[in-house]
Amino acid sequence: MKFLILPLTLLFLLPLFFDVSLEKEPVYNKTELYDPSLARLNSVQKLIDYADSLARKEHIGYNSLGYGVLVSSIVRMRFYHGFSNYTLQQNWIAAIAQYIFGRGFSSPVKADQILQYPYAGCSQQAIVLMETMKRKNVSYRSVGFPHHYATELNFKNNWYFFDPDMEPRIKESERKEDKWKGSADYLKKYYNGDCSRIDWAFGKSMPIILGTTNADPAPNAYFFQKVTKSLSKILFFFPLLILLFPRKKHE
Repeated sequence: MKFLILPLTLLFLLPLFFDVSLEKEPVYNKTELYDPSLARLNSVQKLIDYADSLARKEHIGYNSLGYGVLVSSIVRMRFYHGFSNYTLQQNWIAAIAQYIFGRGFSSPVKADQILQYPYAGCSQQAIVLMETMKRKNVSYRSVGFPHHYATELNFKNNWYFFDPDMEPRIKESERKEDKWKGSADYLKKYYNGDCSRIDWAFGKSMPIILGTTNADPAPNAYFFQKVTKSLSKILFFFPLLILLFPRKKHE
């Protein structure tokens, strides 16, 4: 048993020295709206401060539909599309779990963590938008499609559609749920690009899935990432404990 102690210790320790991701880093396609100078907005509070400064200049109320549009446009330009993921050094357990089992294990689901990257997936951009509006006391809920994730925000008891990731060209008045009738097919006309890509993301004649109002996004993923992040830092101690506290032999 003792001859396994050192290999196991090294196996659990070595990933902490590699600040690399097991996922391919997304590349900006030069067609999305993306402003690299907004990388300075690396926390939700900084994003709010920036949005508030623009809102004051434009005389936009903080609890108005216009403010939601403003924040959504900032998020749109803050990221280009592509899921951000933890490196081995940050959380090697989650990184390896995702490499083996697929997406979702190592993609950050807390807004301040997502804002450390220049790119984010649709759900991650929605999380940043929702967290920002939550701090402004604006109600929110997720809007789920077969392969896509967007957001609705509530202003004056009306729900409005927002999608900073796929960048639909939609007027303020047309965002109202009564206008698009909760239909994914109706929304497609606001999107650019290949129709087959839109159909793939939205589905054909498929209902949307609305999340619970003001629910924390991805609580299970957050719990998994929080636990594995701590474990990834200390797991190499466990084999050493066997040496320090050997089992007593039965007489």
